[in-house]
Amino acid sequence: MESFEYLDDLFEPVLVAELDESIAYYNASFLTLFKTTPRLMQKQTSILEYLTPIIPDFEAYFKKILEHGHAVSSELNFFFEDQSYTLIIKGVKKDMDCIMLLFKDVTVEKQLNDKYRAQLEELKSSYSQVLQFDKLKVVGEMTANISHEINNPLTVAVGNAELITFCLEAPDLNTQKDNIEKYNSNVNHSLERINEIITNMKEFLHVSEEKKEYCDANEIIEKSITFANPSLKDTDIKVNVRVNGPAPILLVNKAKVEQVFVNLIQNAIDSLKEANIKDPKIDIELTTEKNGNFIRIDVNDNGTGISLENREKIFTAFFTTKEIGKGTGLGLSISNQIIQSQQGRLQLVDSEIGAHFRITLPAIGIAGLVNGNWEKQINEGDRVKRIMVVDNEINILNLCLNFLSESDFSFLGVTSAAEALREVERTSVHMIITDLKMPDMDGENFVRELRKRNINIPVLFMTSKDSVEKYKDIKTELDLKGIILKPFTRDELVGAIGAIIK
Repeated sequence: MESFEYLDDLFEPVLVAELDESIAYYNASFLTLFKTTPRLMQKQTSILEYLTPIIPDFEAYFKKILEHGHAVSSELNFFFEDQSYTLIIKGVKKDMDCIMLLFKDVTVEKQLNDKYRAQLEELKSSYSQVLQFDKLKVVGEMTANISHEINNPLTVAVGNAELITFCLEAPDLNTQKDNIEKYNSNVNHSLERINEIITNMKEFLHVSEEKKEYCDANEIIEKSITFANPSLKDTDIKVNVRVNGPAPILLVNKAKVEQVFVNLIQNAIDSLKEANIKDPKIDIELTTEKNGNFIRIDVNDNGTGISLENREKIFTAFFTTKEIGKGTGLGLSISNQIIQSQQGRLQLVDSEIGAHFRITLPAIGIAGLVNGNWEKQINEGDRVKRIMVVDNEINILNLCLNFLSESDFSFLGVTSAAEALREVERTSVHMIITDLKMPDMDGENFVRELRKRNINIPVLFMTSKDSVEKYKDIKTELDLKGIILKPFTRDELVGAIGAIIK
């Protein structure tokens, strides 16, 4: 015991055991932790016999140390003298044929963490309620217009249905065939329009989860404009959308981001109505910037803009420049929080004319890296296998994202071979699944470019039955690891990946 006296000054509990499980040393902190005395400890002949009844998982942990020479336990939870404890133990087998155990009591930290998580869940619930309130506020402001929007196609449908009734009263129905088909087409078109309006509202009001999906940024903008269309009725306001280059793909919570754009567009409409200027307009511009890493979306109008004294307050909760009863002051505050939750930024840009808002969101490569199970990424680190799926169809990416969300693999989706080549140069990817038929650069040429760059990541082709022969012809040359045929199930996809990775 003399050789371990230097450990007496440590605040952390320490225990030393011989390889035959006998207890060789313990310091004062150990006695305090387990509420025992030197006299009682002298009676203990085996570390396992002493600690296993107190800590049920201790024996399995001790065997790991004997087998590997060192081990850090997970959180060990146990009850001792009617109190709950949580320990983490670090054990090392020393050269002098003994095992040194360092005990870390994290009981207080665990309790604080549990309390913090409960409070966080409560805050998330409150935030969700405020978010939903803001949606209801927007819909409330637009109810009259939406009612009018539905009444228009409904009137058309009722009128054409009545015309069909008149046609059916004709002595010879053959003479009315063309008219009946025309009126019936008008009825169907009107009902489709009503269904579209109702569907958009239901999607907007739906309390969405935090789950993200791949989506076309241009489609989000167009859908937001469609929802705001009732407020554009009987005005001269023009909404112009410009996409610089290919339509950007985002990995975001679609419903929440749509809510942001509806808010920005509606605010611009309200401002332009009050300004009463000539040729009022709202310009929306989508741009991919900084080597394809970020998507920039600018929304600006040519109204009176925002005064200097209000610029610093614009994102503050409950601040509004609208009249009492016309605004809650929550729209921009919530929009800012939504964009931040998507790893993006919402800012007010200096502008000589009107109000100019800019949203910056990560492109799908970067967004994919920060999406998913953070706990898995942190705890398992390099052991997490990242699977890249290359497909120009967004639905396929979302399908694979859902299939792999509960698996042991981390998912990264890209929509083109060019994006994939850029990502593999800067990201650790353990396997690639690529569609064979893609525009610009197909799957075969993509893999050829990979091999040309001496990138030997395992590749699995994802294609239809008519491309099987093509796959067989190039399998050996390009060192392809397999093929998965569309349509496929979750088990087929996860099984194919597991067979290659393992």
